[in-house]
Amino acid sequence: MTAAAAMKHADDDARRALAVASQPPPTPLPLPAELLPVAAFPMDALPDSFKGWVADVTERMRCPPEFVGVPMLVGASMLIARKVSVQPQARSDWTERPNLWAALVAPPGWMKSPAMKAALAPIERMEARAAAEHEAAMEGFKVNLLAHKLSAEAGEKLAKAALAKDRGVDVRHHLTGDEPKAPTWPRYTVNDTSYEKLHSLFEENPGGLLSARDELRGLLLDLAKEEKSEARAMYLQSWSGGAATLDRIGRGTVRVPDACLSMIGGIQPGPLMAMLSKSSGGAGDDGMLERFLIAWPDSPGAWRNVDQWPDSAAKRAAWDVFDRLDEFNAADIGAHQDRDVDGQPCGPWLLRLADDAREHFEHWRAEFMQKVRRNGEENERLSSALMKFNHHVPALALVLHVTDGGRGPVSKVATLRALELADYFESHATRLHSCGRTSIVRAARLILAKIKAQVLVADFTARDIYARDWSGLTDSATVKAALDVLAAHGWLHETAISAGGEGGRPTTLYTLTEGVRRG
Repeated sequence: MTAAAAMKHADDDARRALAVASQPPPTPLPLPAELLPVAAFPMDALPDSFKGWVADVTERMRCPPEFVGVPMLVGASMLIARKVSVQPQARSDWTERPNLWAALVAPPGWMKSPAMKAALAPIERMEARAAAEHEAAMEGFKVNLLAHKLSAEAGEKLAKAALAKDRGVDVRHHLTGDEPKAPTWPRYTVNDTSYEKLHSLFEENPGGLLSARDELRGLLLDLAKEEKSEARAMYLQSWSGGAATLDRIGRGTVRVPDACLSMIGGIQPGPLMAMLSKSSGGAGDDGMLERFLIAWPDSPGAWRNVDQWPDSAAKRAAWDVFDRLDEFNAADIGAHQDRDVDGQPCGPWLLRLADDAREHFEHWRAEFMQKVRRNGEENERLSSALMKFNHHVPALALVLHVTDGGRGPVSKVATLRALELADYFESHATRLHSCGRTSIVRAARLILAKIKAQVLVADFTARDIYARDWSGLTDSATVKAALDVLAAHGWLHETAISAGGEGGRPTTLYTLTEGVRRG
C-alpha cells in the first residue's frame, strides 16, 4: 500500500469512528412481561343456558367472565358426577368421573368471591333446601325415637313381669326392635372440615360433594404439612373418585363406596407461586396443585360503577338447569352400566363419546401428548399439569353435553367446546408453571430500580446485590439470571475481570449502559 493510500485509509477510519461516536447510544429494549400471555375466556364454549347469566354477572360486577363461568362448570360437574361418568374410548374400560377442580387466580379486589357466590347460588339454594328438609325430618325422628324408647321401656317391664311368673315363657313379643335411625342429611357443599368428617360426609352422600372456598391458600398450606399426609392422600383420591376406607378405633372401619370431590376456590398470585416453588421435592410433588384447572386472567380494565337490575330471565334459565341436573336419572339420558361375570348390571352409569366426537378427541390427544412429552424435561411441573388434561377434557365434554340437555353418547359439539376450553386452560396452566420467568423478570425490574435510585453505583457484581438481603433479590441464581436479562436487553454493560492468580474464576462487573438515565 502506498503512503497516499495508507493516509486515505486512515482518514476513512477516522471519519467512521467520528460518525459512530456522534451517534446516540442505542436505546435499551423494554423488559419482557413478567407473566406469559393467556387466552381469553371462550364464552361460546359455555353451555347455552349459562351464557346469559355469566355475561350479566360479569357486566354488573365488572369482573373477568371466568370468575363466573368456571365456578358454574365446577358446580355442574359435581351434580353430574353423582349420576354418570364418561368413557372416552370406544372399547376400553378407561373411565373418568366428570368432577373438576379449579382455582381462580387474581389479586384482591377483582371480585373473585362475589362472582363465585353468584355462580354457585343455585347449589347454595339446594343446600339450604336440604337443610330445611333435614330439620323437619329430624323433628319427626325425635318423636319416633321417644315413642320407641317409651315402648321399649314398657315392653321391658312386661317381659320382666312375665319372666317373674314363668322363667321359661317366651317374652320376645314384648320387646321392640332396633331404634329408628336418624335421617341422613343430604349435602351438596362443604367448606372448612376435617378429613375424617369429610369421609363421613362421603359415606352419607355417595357420589360427590363440592368444596367451595373463598381462599384455597389455607387448605393447600394445611394439607402440605407432614402430619396431614393422610388427609392429603384422601383429597388426592377424591379427585379420581372411587372407594375409600377409613379405619379408626372409635368408629371402627368405615368404607365409602365412592368418594368424589369437586373443588373451586380463589387464591392470590403471590401465595400460589410461593407454594408452587416451595413444594418441589416435598409433599407437594404428588401433583395436587397440578390437578387444578387454572383461571388466571389479565386485568379486567378500569372499574366503573354499574347499578342495574339482574337479568331475571338469564338467571332463571341457569338456575333451572341446576335443578334439572340435581334430579335427572342416568338411564333416562341413555347411560348404561357394565355387566359382571354373571351378566348383571354393576358399577357406575356410563356414557361414551359419539364416533365423530371421539375422532376429534383422539386427534387432539395424539398431538397434545406428543407436545407434553417433548416439553416434559424442560418443565416437569407444567408437563404434570398438562397430563391431567386426559381427565379434564372428557370430563368437560360430559359436563357440557349433559348440561345442555344432551342424551346418548357425548356429542361432537360438546367435545369441540371442551377442546376450546382445554386450549384456554392450557395457556393459564403455562402462565402458572412458568413462574420461574416471573421471578427473574421481577428481579430485573428491582435491580433496575436500585440502579436508577443510585443505590447501586459505578461497577457492581451479582454478589453486591444478593449479599445485601434486599427483598426479592436474595437468591443468587435469580439475581444472576436477572442481570443476564438486563444485559441482553441493553440496560447493562458487562465486563469480565480476571480474578488474578492461576485458576481463578473471572468476575463479571455490570455498569448501566451509557446514555441510560439513572434517576
